[in-house]
Amino acid sequence: MKNIIYLSAIIILIIMIRLNANPIQAVSFDYFYSSLSPYGEWIELQDGVNAWHPYNIPQNWKPYSIGRWNWTNNGWYWDSDEPFGWATYHYGRWYNDENYGWIWVPDYTWGPAWVEWRYDNNCIGWAPLPPYASFSFNLGIHFSLGWHSHYNYWNFVNYGHFCDLHINRFFIDERRVSRFFEHTRYRTNYFSERDRIINGGIDRSVIERRGGLRIPEREIRTFDNFRDYDKIRNERNGGIVAFRPSERELNNFRNKDNFEIKRGNNRSSLQSDKIRFQTDNRRSDISGDRVNERNRESGIIRGTRPDREENTKIESRNNSRNNNRNDGRIQQNMNQERRQINQGINNQRRPSASESRIAQNGNTGKAQYSQKRSGNNSQKSASIQKRNSGNASNSKKNDSGRR
Repeated sequence: MKNIIYLSAIIILIIMIRLNANPIQAVSFDYFYSSLSPYGEWIELQDGVNAWHPYNIPQNWKPYSIGRWNWTNNGWYWDSDEPFGWATYHYGRWYNDENYGWIWVPDYTWGPAWVEWRYDNNCIGWAPLPPYASFSFNLGIHFSLGWHSHYNYWNFVNYGHFCDLHINRFFIDERRVSRFFEHTRYRTNYFSERDRIINGGIDRSVIERRGGLRIPEREIRTFDNFRDYDKIRNERNGGIVAFRPSERELNNFRNKDNFEIKRGNNRSSLQSDKIRFQTDNRRSDISGDRVNERNRESGIIRGTRPDREENTKIESRNNSRNNNRNDGRIQQNMNQERRQINQGINNQRRPSASESRIAQNGNTGKAQYSQKRSGNNSQKSASIQKRNSGNASNSKKNDSGRR
């Protein structure tokens, strides 16, 4: 009996250790606010949704454009060169708002990158996932509505440049992006492996084969103190560093009430009621570890490697439905843009001087011919009327003679 109790205690201890190993550290809105305020402004949209907009960005700037892709034990990791990249490319989602431009909406689950993918035999592209996309340890990425990113959201490169250091130098020209967008296939491919979120994206072997590359797996060095992270990041030395703040780091920014959040003057095009992840965490810790995830979605089998094939099938079906639902809208927009371009070309064309003279002479000739024809018709009508009048007069004279 004692042996059974002892063995049970050991099993419970092992389970607790495994469940608590490498938990995904909770982050607070306070920390995001304090860390990102020097690099952009916070905007309160509708329904209490707060979003961040970066300062001093180029006109055609897009998220996930200044940096590089690396293959790691978390899959495809976006290594950003921007000072706000540790937060905005590994937590939260991006949205291109009609009135505010690119805005970032906070979320508190860390990932190697939050993007959607497109690819064909020649090129590969990616775009930031919107706030309508949430991650589940059991189901991967799922959308709260039928979503189809506009082709202007996307960056495309040839396979041979996919892992280049300054990848933005090799982006396919924006004027050609729509053509690539139309002929590529869609993919997300996020899943969990134990406590890690994996961005599978496009299979590494496919990129190596089509790009003539050899892509090594690189290790991510994770720091929980920003000072150490910032120092190593600036030194670089070819390594990949990530920052995930510790509880001690978070406590330095907790319970701050001096939030200077700008009230949006314009109505945002973001549908805030469709955001499924937590958007404001000022007074509570949000834990993204697999224990809480399991409690929230109990009864659903976790999407680990043995379940990846089935999850990928489900994901493909959902993405296909979303794409089909919105392909008509995207195609309509593209046709409208083409009509506007053709109309502009037609409006720019003016007739030459000789064409104008020919047209003028032709119109004059037509007018003279019409006038002459009208005159002839009048003369004929008068002659007929005179002849009829004479006949009527003769008829009266004859009748009088007979009487």
